[in-house]
Order: sequence, then structure tokens, then C-alpha cells
Amino acid sequence: SFTYLQELSQEKSLHGQPIRLRLDIHNEQILPYPMMKIRLATPVWQEQRELNFNLPARSHLSFDLTMQCPYRGQYDIGMTVIDFVDIFGLIRLPFDMRLLPYYRMKQLLVYPRLEEIEALPLPTRTSQAFARHRFATEDQNEPFSTLRRYQAGDARKRIHWPVTVRLQTLMTRQFEEAAEPQILLILDLSPSDWPGEAALQAADALCESAAGLMHYLLRQNYLLNLTAIGAQTEQRQLSRLAEFQAQYHWLAMTEFSGSRQQFIRSLALILEQSRSAQAILVVTTHADREIADLLLRQHRAGRPVFALFAGPIQSSADEERLQHQLQQAGLITWRMHYGDTLSRQLTGPLR
Repeated sequence: SFTYLQELSQEKSLHGQPIRLRLDIHNEQILPYPMMKIRLATPVWQEQRELNFNLPARSHLSFDLTMQCPYRGQYDIGMTVIDFVDIFGLIRLPFDMRLLPYYRMKQLLVYPRLEEIEALPLPTRTSQAFARHRFATEDQNEPFSTLRRYQAGDARKRIHWPVTVRLQTLMTRQFEEAAEPQILLILDLSPSDWPGEAALQAADALCESAAGLMHYLLRQNYLLNLTAIGAQTEQRQLSRLAEFQAQYHWLAMTEFSGSRQQFIRSLALILEQSRSAQAILVVTTHADREIADLLLRQHRAGRPVFALFAGPIQSSADEERLQHQLQQAGLITWRMHYGDTLSRQLTGPLR
């Protein structure tokens, strides 16, 4: 038997920022391990590094390994399988470390890149609306609010506790929002149609785009209605930059699930129910005719709709053709491919 110590330089990282894994192997026995091969899981797709070495009796070896973090997400890092080979190289005995009840691989969380966006062609906030919004969210006695019964999905901070206690039923403050630009941000969390590593690139580009858009909208003090559609639909109302970090963490951890058809059905329903939104931003990895038709219908009805198509490094001919058709119809679209600079894609010429 042998002992080991493996440590990550950090438990959280950023897309493109390397990490280090330190691995110490100790042989405290009187017999050597003439040939050992250790396989290591890394944050790189389908990469499994191998360390080949001899471990003499009563000795130890140290390895300091640098690993790249090309995609956001959660990863198990460290030793997976150890191969013990006899001195003649004839017998190999593999042992999966993950079968040991006490063995734990190191956990790594990689955040998407966050770039600051300078401007977007969205409804402009007035100073009066901004002051009213700040006052309404900070003061429970704000005169522009009314009360109604609690509904599923209402933010906890909007519950009027004194009245709730008096009436013995949850009551929610509802603020006057007519002059307040509300932005509906819809994220498509259904798996993309791209195969293999290209699917990881598309998901990374979508999460990076979502992070940049959310940060910009909250920094500009918009009321942001976030809707994420995967196997289930999640809806959140955000109004402060202080709320961004929790959403950023969620973007790093979220998994893509559901189906394209499920997203299309949910998108159609949400667009019909969201008549009060002053602008609608849809971020998807699917350059899909059905999705385009839904957005064009809203655009022709006079609603400000924007579409961002996220994808891998290489785009497809179908994607370029569909985007050209949307632009010809007057609908503002952007393309964000893996490795692109988000701020440049959004603030440059509309494509």
C-alpha cells in the first residue's frame, strides 16, 4: 500500500484561468513499486493524463501539474485509476481509486467569463423612474405600492410582513411599474444540437453571454425578469447588482436539460404571457426556424425583440442563413461563438 496527498490550488476558477494540482505519493513499505501508472481526470474534455514512474521503498514523489479550464462547469479532478505493473511488465493490476469509500476527488467549479458591456439598444430609464424604483425596493411604506395575496414565485423581499401577521395570510407588495422598463431575458438551457466538444463550447458561450447581459442590465438598474427554460422552467425577478453574484454562481453550475421542442413550447407560452415587458432578449444555441418564427411574430407586433445565438467556434451554414433572414426582416440579432469577445459582438455592428 502507499499514501498520497492531492490538493488543488483553488476550488473555484474562471474560464481560461489555469489551476494547479499537487500530488504527493509516499511508499512507506520495504518493497518498491517498480512500475506505476496513475491516470488523472482534468477539466479538459476527454483528457486523461497519465503519470508513469517507479517508486522505491521508503521514498516519495511529488508532482505539480498545471491544468487548463476551457469550459465553465463542475468537475471532479484528481486520480482515477492506478495501474500496478510487475517488474517484467507482464502483469498489470488496475485499481479504481473511486471505489474506495474514503476516497474523494477534488471538486472544481469553473465560472464563465464575465465581460463588461458598454451599451445596448434598450428602453432608456428616466431619472424619475430610477428614483421611484430605488425607493420602492428599499422602503416598505412606499406610497406607490399596493397589496395583493402572495403568488408562487413572488420575491420574499416583497412580502409585507406587518400586514401578513395582521391578516394571517401572506400579502405581497405590488409596485407601480408603468414607467419602469422591464426586460425579459430568456435563456435556452436545452442541450444544443452540436456533437461532442462543440456542445460544451456552445453551452459555455451561452452562459458567458447570459452573465454579461445580466451584469449589464442590473448595473443599469433595469428590472430584470429572468426565465431559464430547460427540463423545467425557472423564473426570477432581479433588480439589484448585489443579486448578480448568486446568478453568476448558478450559471457556473447549471446543467443543460430538456429538449428543443420543450423550449419552443415554453417560449411561445412565455411570449404570449409577457405583454408588459419593454424588451425581450432571447439567448439560445439553436438557430431554429420555429424559434425564429416566434420572434418574428413578436417583432411584427411592434415588440422590441433581440436574439443572441451562441455556438461553438465554427458556425453552420444554416445558422448564418437564418440570421441573415432575421436581419432582413429588421430583427436585431447577435452571434456569440466560443472564444469571441462578448462586448465586441454586442457593441459592434449589428449582425
